[in-house]
Amino acid sequence: MKKERIYNESDNLIYVKSENDKIFIICKDMEQVDSIQKKMHKHGNLMVDFEKWDEDEDKKYIVTFKVRDGRKPVYN
Repeated sequence: MKKERIYNESDNLIYVKSENDKIFIICKDMEQVDSIQKKMHKHGNLMVDFEKWDEDEDKKYIVTFKVRDGRKPVYN
């Protein structure tokens, strides 16, 4: 993966964007958020922000992770 790039295709289950030392992930439900959080934390990425977007069927969750100092990003 390259820095400051959006990795998104129409059939992706999640939306991923990297920017400097941060990784932004948009999930469709809380089950997906929990799974992503466990995987990202396991590899040393720290969750620094969590935001709900929209309501009902269109609800999405935006989770932001920060790569710890001195480490390279780990994208799962």
